Amino acid sequence: MKYAAVILLACLLLPGLLWSQTGASCADPIPITMDGVCRSYATSSATGNNVVCTASGTTPITFFSITANASAQEMLLKITWPTNQPVEVAFYDGTSCTNGNLESASSICFYDGHGDWAPAPSFVITANKTYILRIKTPTTGTMQICAQYYTAPNNSCATAMPIGPVLTFDNNATNKPGTGITPAGLCAADIDNTAFYVYTVDVAGPTTVSVENMNFDNNYQSDLLNLGYKVGVFTGTCGSLTSVACYLGVSNSTLTVGSLPAGTKVYVAVDGILGSNCDYGIRAINSISILSATLKYFTALKAPEGNILKWISLDERDNAFFEVERSVDGVNYSPIYRIAGQGNSKSEKDYQFVDISPTTRDFYRLKMISGAGKNGYSNVVKVDRESSTNSKLILGNIVNNQLALQINNVKQQSVSIKIVDAIGKELYRQNTKINSGDNLLNISTANIAKGFYYLLVSTGDYKETLRFMKM
Repeated sequence: MKYAAVILLACLLLPGLLWSQTGASCADPIPITMDGVCRSYATSSATGNNVVCTASGTTPITFFSITANASAQEMLLKITWPTNQPVEVAFYDGTSCTNGNLESASSICFYDGHGDWAPAPSFVITANKTYILRIKTPTTGTMQICAQYYTAPNNSCATAMPIGPVLTFDNNATNKPGTGITPAGLCAADIDNTAFYVYTVDVAGPTTVSVENMNFDNNYQSDLLNLGYKVGVFTGTCGSLTSVACYLGVSNSTLTVGSLPAGTKVYVAVDGILGSNCDYGIRAINSISILSATLKYFTALKAPEGNILKWISLDERDNAFFEVERSVDGVNYSPIYRIAGQGNSKSEKDYQFVDISPTTRDFYRLKMISGAGKNGYSNVVKVDRESSTNSKLILGNIVNNQLALQINNVKQQSVSIKIVDAIGKELYRQNTKINSGDNLLNISTANIAKGFYYLLVSTGDYKETLRFMKM
């Protein structure tokens, strides 16, 4: 009888427990831990309409709470819905979800289902205060939120982030309007959330800035218009910048800076249109490397015991650590392994790590961390464990006058090799026979100018494209 009574009581309480599911109302939000860890959150049972974005019908709404720290730092959330369907994030100034508390300028529409959220540049955070986020999703399911307190380190020209020829990943979501520059220097009417970068020209001649892997989301004011970002390029000093070029309303782009003397410092300001939160990679072509290590290659292969990551450093300069970062979507990365670097070395050094807990598809990149705390990233490699083949090519990311191409695990056949530039112009072509098993081909690049290029390799049953830089 006692067991029956317990079961009966649980059955009577169950409907009430489901009805009062956490996150279903403004009064019962799900607390978000601001520690930078990516967590999965299920949608609540509540539904509602849009409050700031283009209406998409009545769909699930889930309430979350975020609490500012004692320093009133900015708050950055990376929100990812598993499909490319619209997600609305409404921000309330406090714990009351009324129209009077709704901060429209800090609310955002992710029409592709993911992006960076942060309070608007004009919003002032109060220390230790709790705020509410109402996230509307297209269906029931699970979303990922990576949340942290974050003060942008490159919010001014004086603290501009150094960049070089290797891609550096960043965002401008928590940046404030830049000082020391004018809207005209950005080809714009206003300045919203400005991230600053700086590089040094390596060799006298043309130099460009490349912005890649761009994802941008405007606030509700621009609605479905993904207007992108504006950028200004400057020379001089932070107290006296001279505008060189500016661009407006562009996405993934190679931006022409011009022909400059070696040693020239170039400052780059990236700003979102209408406060757009932009997530991107940025690099400078014909610039002095800022990385603490120069890689010969970084590659990944699948094996029965896991995914094997291998890399060789050609030289290391104050290189404290290599950190392996992994992602399942190619956007959000988390560290999974760290190994000490050589400090200072001019000889080749081999490294290897086996990821014994891979998923069906993983993206990897290396973070190189100097003793001074500066960092940069390698190229991204992908391992698809559902595919029947790995990448058969191993190519150094950086080459001088000779490109060493290793082709693994192939049958005897003809192979076509091409080198093209960023606009697709063919600079080199070779058709040759390869033997069964592993092959090493040496290709002269002495007559190719410094810059970034693509290597296209194809056989009767295999095609792959790899990017490299000629130094």
